[in-house]
Amino acid sequence: MAALISEIYRKCIHLIGLVVPLIYWVTSKQVILLFLGTFLFLFLISELYRIKFGIPIKEADVYVRPLIRPQERRGVGAHVFFAGGAFVTALAYSKDIAIAAMFLTVLADGAAAVVGRRWGRHRLIRKKTLEGTLTLFSVAIVTTTFIFIAGFRLPFYTSLMLSLAGAVAAACIELLPINDNLTIPIAAGLAMSCARHFIF
Repeated sequence: MAALISEIYRKCIHLIGLVVPLIYWVTSKQVILLFLGTFLFLFLISELYRIKFGIPIKEADVYVRPLIRPQERRGVGAHVFFAGGAFVTALAYSKDIAIAAMFLTVLADGAAAVVGRRWGRHRLIRKKTLEGTLTLFSVAIVTTTFIFIAGFRLPFYTSLMLSLAGAVAAACIELLPINDNLTIPIAAGLAMSCARHFIF
């Protein structure tokens, strides 16, 4: 139960990541790349300091420690990978696909982690479970379809096909032993871009 509470706390903090696609929604590619590039640089500097010297303020350590997974104690935190993945996604893909991929990463991956921890019974690869993967796939389709229709006025069929491509890519790449905060937005964005090019 403690692990589940820690995961929920961690994912609630990660919802701050929704700020990134929202900023992109109301600005431009240049603005979001500058924003992400600045924070990526600051994150890298702060993480290198943390890894070498630890967290200097003891009071802050109480709140920060539950957010850091064991493998991140002596390594780079997930927020750095998310900023890097979002930067590549914004740089490489069209605005609608990049925004959808970013929303997908925050919401679908977060839901999958919580469901997998609490209700995951059928293990797939490492700590990944069938229940978590199906949650990621379902939330990804709903999230991206809504973004495409409500945010960019795409037809329902087009939105659904793009969303299916992104959801399949995200669900598959999430199973690999690579930080999914980096890989999910890039893989989902690539799949949706390919679907748009080859199908439509």
